[in-house]
Amino acid sequence: MSRTTSTEPPKTAGLTAVAGTDGSPSGIDDARIAERLRSPIARRKMFEESITVLVFLLIFLGFGLWLQDTFLNVSARMLDVHQSVPVLMLGLAVIVTLIPGKFDLSVSGVATLTTFAVVGLTVKNELPFPVAVGAAVAVGLGVGLINGVLVEYLNVNAFIATLGTGAICTGLAAVYSNGAYLGATPGTPDMPTWFRNFGTFVNKPPVAIVWVMIVLAVVGAFFVVDRFRPAAWSKTRWLVAKSAMFVSVILVLQFVTLLSTWVAQVSWMLLMLLLVALTMAVLLQYTTFGRQLQAIGSNRSAAALAGVRVRRQVVKSFVLGGFLAALAGISIAASQGSASPDVASAFLLPAFAAAFLSTVVFSDGRFTVGGTIIGGVFVVWVGIGLIVGGLPSTWTNVINGGVLIGAVSLSTAVRRRRT
Repeated sequence: MSRTTSTEPPKTAGLTAVAGTDGSPSGIDDARIAERLRSPIARRKMFEESITVLVFLLIFLGFGLWLQDTFLNVSARMLDVHQSVPVLMLGLAVIVTLIPGKFDLSVSGVATLTTFAVVGLTVKNELPFPVAVGAAVAVGLGVGLINGVLVEYLNVNAFIATLGTGAICTGLAAVYSNGAYLGATPGTPDMPTWFRNFGTFVNKPPVAIVWVMIVLAVVGAFFVVDRFRPAAWSKTRWLVAKSAMFVSVILVLQFVTLLSTWVAQVSWMLLMLLLVALTMAVLLQYTTFGRQLQAIGSNRSAAALAGVRVRRQVVKSFVLGGFLAALAGISIAASQGSASPDVASAFLLPAFAAAFLSTVVFSDGRFTVGGTIIGGVFVVWVGIGLIVGGLPSTWTNVINGGVLIGAVSLSTAVRRRRT
């Protein structure tokens, strides 16, 4: 086969010494030209991936000026996050299947059924509490496996399959409880005291444990931002720049937003969420399983040609999503101490809102664990701010949908300008 030769001169040729109008060299070399061309691109990319967060921060600043201490209350805002742990956990369950390009609409049904499993098997059937928790986890894993088999091996549309299994889970919970509330009554067994205390906002873990989790998260973020490194920058220059950036952010968090005060308000359930989030971030970012899921989501056919066992990995993602949905149900049982029909149905929309916000929160369009947590918390705080300001709580779903559409539309508009 003959080799074709381009008539266009190489872009890197002749740039070492460009002659000026007087015939003298300009002194501009390849590295300096590349740096001037690429550094603004890196900075612009970083700005575009941060613009959604900046918009949210401006909204919170407006709430602070408007509502003052009514909104700027650390304990109250952390209580909001504590109560949103099941939603955030479902958000993590959702992104596991969104990464390889599948939707899982069964997560809220699984959370409802597992809530009834934990409460009902302990209170109604008087089984040992560990057995009840084990049964709840088994339900989540089992439904995830069924979803994966239906979608990957029976070729059922993911919407239909997961919508159906979610409805079955919700229906089984209603059948088991006769459509009634389940909870401890005088003379019946109750869930362990330590478990109910785990779900309250009053009991706090040792602050040192929380700081360790934060340090681990910061270390992970320190390496993740390497994707913003301008191509022309040396490793030393980039290391100094990002170290200065991280130190500045930490100082602002500590002395402006009073990070220590926020850390002191972390509950046991929030700590569990942080631990699950860190584990998921490592799993999806730094393991073969996570990289293969990303490859499947980018190009399923190419991933298969590269040797990825696509069906098996997608089934695993559904199983993992079912497990996380079961953890959401267990956290509902811990925080409420009871189970009621459709207890998690209202969590599906905010869970997907958090998941899709992760694509525009410090991200270039990919689903991320950190973005899901941050985006979910921001949506909660926007809703709380408007409700504290006088908006009826019935507007919650309208707020969730509006914030999601607005954030994604803004990010899309910025990226279109770039291209």
